[in-house]
Amino acid sequence: MLSIKHLETITLNVPFYCDRVSRHMHRAATHGERVYVYRVELSNGVIGYGENLYDESGNIERLVGQNPFACMNDDSVGFGIQMSLYDAVGKTVGVPASGLIGPKVRESCPISWWDIDMPPEDWVAEVQESVKRGYTSAKLKARPWRDIFAQVDAVGNAVPADYKLDIDFNGFLRTADNAIPVLQKLDEHPNVAIYESPFYLGTDIEGAARLQEAVQKRIVEHYNESCLHARCCGGFVVGGSVNSLLRTNALCSSFEQPFWLQMVGTGITTAYCVHLGAVLSQAELPAITCHELWESDLLETRLEVLDGTINVPDLPGLGVSVDEDALAAYRVEKSAPTPQQLFHQTDYTCRVHIPNADGGETIHDFSGEGEYYPAFSEGKYPGFVPGVWMEVV
Repeated sequence: MLSIKHLETITLNVPFYCDRVSRHMHRAATHGERVYVYRVELSNGVIGYGENLYDESGNIERLVGQNPFACMNDDSVGFGIQMSLYDAVGKTVGVPASGLIGPKVRESCPISWWDIDMPPEDWVAEVQESVKRGYTSAKLKARPWRDIFAQVDAVGNAVPADYKLDIDFNGFLRTADNAIPVLQKLDEHPNVAIYESPFYLGTDIEGAARLQEAVQKRIVEHYNESCLHARCCGGFVVGGSVNSLLRTNALCSSFEQPFWLQMVGTGITTAYCVHLGAVLSQAELPAITCHELWESDLLETRLEVLDGTINVPDLPGLGVSVDEDALAAYRVEKSAPTPQQLFHQTDYTCRVHIPNADGGETIHDFSGEGEYYPAFSEGKYPGFVPGVWMEVV
């Protein structure tokens, strides 16, 4: 009987691809350099790979010796381990991972660039890099300590006319009444296409419906069934493992609601995401994997982005070759700190400059994102004031 012979966790620190990204990602404390790669070997000698930004090693002991066909559909094994099993089983039977998940509905999948909040000039450099790499859209984090209007104007002047922007507020506009004037002003910009989570829509269904009625562009929220049933937004952000994704896709299909897949990782995760997107009928919006953040995608051959899409690999399993030399080069002990963690051990201040009515400004100092993020999200400081800016001292 075919079984899981060996399963190991390979711990990596993969640097970000440029100083600009490192600087802002370290300050923002969102995704770091740590990547966990899962290498499974089956009893027939076939090797499969998966990955996650979280350590799933606690699941390994119970899986060794088990039938991979039985385990691969068990969401509880962990996102990265499940990915590695789909890769290994697909290689065993000579079928692409998408063929193990369901019937294919598309041959290529849309994908978007991603960036944390940055000053306008850094966003400009990022979107220009994205265009060079074949992207036609970007998801950008809007934050109340940045001037979103200046940011969007700068980006719009640097990209092709048909380049699209998804502006992700992560709830920082807080209420429908706060969101309406901001989004109506952004509506005027031709590159803006989507607003993500202006506030958390499930907390105020009536306000969410009123907001969608008041603005022109699509509003998207992280998937929740209250918003789905209320039809108070124009789509969803969806993640998770295979069975949960199939259920969510079926529900979204019944309501004719699109979504994008959001699963963060390197090229390994991106290949898996494309296989899922090939099968999930409602995965119509550009996926987010953030894989361009790192200096290596951990693949021998880059997944080419052409006109904002990636072709679904047709080779067995994930259909990509993992770069073993890269795994060796970036491998570290689990106890080794990441560069992001080392940055947070240094002495720095996040200083926010907020213009006031008399032409001056009010300055607020914070020890890090753990202070300023909740302060702004709770409304203790005015947000999205034109001219607001942040520096790291």
